[in-house]
Amino acid sequence: MRLLVTNTRTPQAYAIIRALRPYASRVVATIEGDGLAARLSHAAHSRLVDARCRVPLPIDDWSAGRIAEANSPAEQAFIDEVARVCERERIDVIYPSWDPYVYVLSKNLGFFTERGVTIPVPAFSTVLTALDKHRTIQAARAAGFPCPGSCLYESPEQLERLADRWGYPLVLKPRFTSGGHGMAIVRNKKEAEAALPAILQKHGPPLVQEYIPGGDRDSVQFVIGRDSSLLFAFHKHRTRTFRRTARFGTVSESASPAARLAHTAEFVKQLGWWGAMGIETIRDPRDGVDKLMEVNARFPRQLWNRTELGINEPLMCVQLARGEPVMPVESYPEGVLFVSPIEDMQLFTLQLADFLAYTSRRVFGGARTFDPSTAPPGPGAQTRSFARTYASAKQKVWDPYFRYFFQDPVASALWWLQFSTWLAGSWKQVGK
Repeated sequence: MRLLVTNTRTPQAYAIIRALRPYASRVVATIEGDGLAARLSHAAHSRLVDARCRVPLPIDDWSAGRIAEANSPAEQAFIDEVARVCERERIDVIYPSWDPYVYVLSKNLGFFTERGVTIPVPAFSTVLTALDKHRTIQAARAAGFPCPGSCLYESPEQLERLADRWGYPLVLKPRFTSGGHGMAIVRNKKEAEAALPAILQKHGPPLVQEYIPGGDRDSVQFVIGRDSSLLFAFHKHRTRTFRRTARFGTVSESASPAARLAHTAEFVKQLGWWGAMGIETIRDPRDGVDKLMEVNARFPRQLWNRTELGINEPLMCVQLARGEPVMPVESYPEGVLFVSPIEDMQLFTLQLADFLAYTSRRVFGGARTFDPSTAPPGPGAQTRSFARTYASAKQKVWDPYFRYFFQDPVASALWWLQFSTWLAGSWKQVGK
């Protein structure tokens, strides 16, 4: 295998490189764009990478909701340069692991297949259903999968009708972004009118959803065969996060997925997906039902949880794409703690600042949160949670940036720097 890995600022790209390095005679990493952030792409600077190449950034049209089967000029520039890299480096596998790259490469599967290059993603029509939050909701409803109230934005009058039906807060969610980018939670008509113009300009008409108060997020990750068979399912509980509804955490614990498989099997079939995917849900405390938040049509950033257990999902997906037999993974150890110590210390600092700001706003400013059930725990509870993690007798699996730091120090240091910028982006939520 001669492997090209894209979107190397993402941690899943680094996990893919680590998982496939033993099977690859050469690993090439792309660096997309020209800015400082691109130059510091941590996975591209791993010692496991043989060569790096600069390619154009292909994500702007996708993020703006300009979706089309034909390539835009920016997307075509990306494809042309990737093709040149493949020819020069004799690449036979391209691995994308972030939504816009899955999208643009799925549009060009035929082009690369003719050149002997395998890309482990489904056909464009299948990918589009999974990446478009509006189409995903429609597919979920057709499969009987519970969803929050959701409508595609049409007009201010429609938004007012939805507010009358569901009440504020409302969630304004761009159709084609990931990680909550561009999303807004609006508490009243004034906030909605302030948030909408920027969303419409940058991302097109958003999905309008009812807000689920205090809901606990959950997810199940799958590897699906080309015949829709279940080859692997993985579930975990997040034990340390920034607020209960946070999209990222630093400590989690493996658990059995059995209770959730029947709930999701029909929905997975409805999507027609094969390869790696994840389904994120949120429990609605008003009725106790787990409802769909979104589908991740690629690996999550915590792919290392499974690769460090010896479950090589990237290799399974390459085998699926090549039409090779893939052995199902029927079990994995439960009750294992997945710990990211450096990230956890950074998060702990943010949690303490969050509590202090939250308390100050309530005591001195008289401010009220729109969802009291998501109030931050006090310093004592946070400290005890932090201490329990590291004092626990449970089996611990350390994240690869920490575990392999002395083998791959540049990649680890650049990732911790990047994670700190992610946390910096969360400061706007501090105290609210």
